[in-house]
Amino acid sequence: MTYVIGAIAGLVIGGIVGALKNRFIWENYLYREDASGEAGALYGRMMASNVTNLITLIIVFLLRNIVPFDGIAFIIGTAVALTIMNKVLSAGQKKREDRRREA
Repeated sequence: MTYVIGAIAGLVIGGIVGALKNRFIWENYLYREDASGEAGALYGRMMASNVTNLITLIIVFLLRNIVPFDGIAFIIGTAVALTIMNKVLSAGQKKREDRRREA
């Protein structure tokens, strides 16, 4: 049961960090009309996004022996949730671009 609780806790932490990361790093860039011509801003945001993921996983790794549930499941759940949040953002951006082309 500690594996399940650890995985759920990891999914929650990763989901929260992923949502905040997408909100503060990507949202204002992706939803602008003129965002396509700024390669430097895109690369900077990609680097900030990857650093945020890395810092989150390092913190979770350091907490693995402190949390009262399975630490490895906690790390895996966090990594999965961070990845899922990136995919959700990509899918949302694709839908928005499709709607923009139709209009």
